[in-house]
Amino acid sequence: MLRLMRAYRQPVTTGACGALLRVLALGALAHGGPAVVWAQEAAATRIAYVDMKRLIDDSPQVREARARLQREFDASVALLREDERRLASLEQRMQSAGGEDATRLRAEADPLRRSVERTRERLRNELETRSEQEVQRAWPVLNEAIANYARDNGLDLVVSSGALYVSGRVDITDRVLDLLERERDEDTRP
Repeated sequence: MLRLMRAYRQPVTTGACGALLRVLALGALAHGGPAVVWAQEAAATRIAYVDMKRLIDDSPQVREARARLQREFDASVALLREDERRLASLEQRMQSAGGEDATRLRAEADPLRRSVERTRERLRNELETRSEQEVQRAWPVLNEAIANYARDNGLDLVVSSGALYVSGRVDITDRVLDLLERERDEDTRP
């Protein structure tokens, strides 16, 4: 009997939770059931989730922008790689050289090393800045695609972050990506 008494818990009737339950119950009784109607409306609310990181990474608009940036930076990266190869060759020759030759090679390698490091840092910063600009340019397109999908499918709320658990039933990321693909295909048709 003691075990049964421990397992049985009284309904919450004290504190803020109990007060809320009492107010809802009184509201349902006093007003012919509006609290019940509210509960039914809440149950009918359609909520979806979209993984914005994946949407940004996989959207055709951002992928195309990244490919454009890659082509734009290819020539600069090729020049950097050439300088890196020259520096590696100078350092290798410097290790086997002695005396004046090593000093001469070091005098040639040091400015080249600084130049390679500056160029590498400049390219990294430029690429990061341009990538961020491209994502910012794509952001309104992504948001509009999410909103259009939500409207077309009768969704009331789309959550993009802060979810602890997301069921596959409510994750619309793949469907929004498909919509973005179709929109891009329509935009590229002559």
